[in-house]
Amino acid sequence: MNHIFGKLGLLLVVLLAILSSCQDSELEPISTGTPVIKKVYLLDTISRHKDSTFVATIPDDKLLVINGENLGGIIKVYFNDYEASFNTNYNTNTHLIIRLPKEAPTEATMATVSNKLRIVTSHGEVSYDFLLLPPPPNIYWIDNENALPGATVSVYGANFLLVQKVIFPGNIEVTDFKSTKEGDKIEVKVPANLTLAGPLQVVTKYGIAKTVSPFNLNAGTSVFANFDDKQWANWMWNIFVKNSTTDYPGAHGSYAYFEKNSVTKAGDNAWWNADGRAMWLTTDLRNPLMSKDSLTNRVEHFSLKFEINVKQAWASGAFLIKANGKNYAARYEPWRTAGRAYTTQGWVTVTIPLTDFRTADGTGTSAASISDILGADGNNGGAEFVFFFDNTTPQNSDIDKIAIAVDNLRIVRTTNK
Repeated sequence: MNHIFGKLGLLLVVLLAILSSCQDSELEPISTGTPVIKKVYLLDTISRHKDSTFVATIPDDKLLVINGENLGGIIKVYFNDYEASFNTNYNTNTHLIIRLPKEAPTEATMATVSNKLRIVTSHGEVSYDFLLLPPPPNIYWIDNENALPGATVSVYGANFLLVQKVIFPGNIEVTDFKSTKEGDKIEVKVPANLTLAGPLQVVTKYGIAKTVSPFNLNAGTSVFANFDDKQWANWMWNIFVKNSTTDYPGAHGSYAYFEKNSVTKAGDNAWWNADGRAMWLTTDLRNPLMSKDSLTNRVEHFSLKFEINVKQAWASGAFLIKANGKNYAARYEPWRTAGRAYTTQGWVTVTIPLTDFRTADGTGTSAASISDILGADGNNGGAEFVFFFDNTTPQNSDIDKIAIAVDNLRIVRTTNK
């Protein structure tokens, strides 16, 4: 707390000094010589960059100090010919404090830009080479992280501007893609020769974005059930494993599917009525939910991921997801987020942060650690992972039918922040 007040105090001192200087300048006559810009730097009293000068930056509303000569009497200021507002009280013969508007154009948003900072005064004007850079790209999510080769995936994020290529695991570069004008989505085909799992990257002229969790991850130690080589012993309650390219096309091998008519009456969650709506997966020590040495990681850094294919409109009820019979559960209710009956057009990837595992059937307090959810060993000698279709919702309505398939259950790192 003292550290925070110390920073605020330092900032206050500097601002008071600036205000005092500007007030003194009111008594100083405006210089009428040719205006000159010498340098631009941040109005920043805290960071290590506070004295750094620069000639290129991202337009993001940062406060700048423009230093020079004969700068008094400023009338207009332009960044790439975009007019920026400023307070004349912060203008002296040698300085101007101004906010760099985030709306100022860059090469990515306008075909031709001047790459100039231009100041117009009452006695002349001056231009200064100043490059405005597009912000670096950022990947938020991918609609299907386990799409088959040849399928088109959508990569969602921000600042997909001046995109040069998409790099798939194995350093497979793809330059044939579609990106939106807004820079928030890229559509790209999965390469035919993709065999490895790893980060997917979007490369733009001014930066690279990389996924934290792997793309094409359907085997290996992070996947605890894929219904192929990770075929768990289970109590499936008429939940079947199938490898069909017609019923639920686009899967990697086998998958588990829930299909049942007259699923349950409202509020009926008795285990003996779980036929067709519950899946208990069990394993031995060879197939833990998560390796023991990973359990000490921060819970907010990891998520449960799986692919899902919803054929029948889903408008009530939830998957209650539990591990190792613990007191924590996550509720997966996509219809609630969508605000309508939910279906998918094929397979999509679901991401449930481990912090969404809560007490009281997923509505209470978040788990404080990964071991709270998975157990002290990540498997307790026979790990258990439960999908249970529950219809105790605010609607509390009958469920007539479900038709849902799941695959590639895995716990992976999804953020480093």
